[in-house]
Amino acid sequence: MSPRIPEGSYVLVNGWRSSLSVKPGQIIKIRHSRYGDIIKTLVHIDDQGFLWLRGEHKNSVSMLDMGPINSKQVIGIVWFIIRPTP
Repeated sequence: MSPRIPEGSYVLVNGWRSSLSVKPGQIIKIRHSRYGDIIKTLVHIDDQGFLWLRGEHKNSVSMLDMGPINSKQVIGIVWFIIRPTP
């Protein structure tokens, strides 16, 4: 998620009822069957309720490679980013 979340940062994730309240533009943490636990930005929720996510880094996994995400895969919404000190 660099540069939005710099390397070495800590994130605070709210997992309480998060799959019910996600909105496009939010940064969320999901559990992906192929890529494990990852943090991405929610771009779109389609008509079937699937989530489409994108990364911020140029080498990020593409939206198409990641595929549609079921809301049950959502771990939580990123609430706070603690950036490393220089």
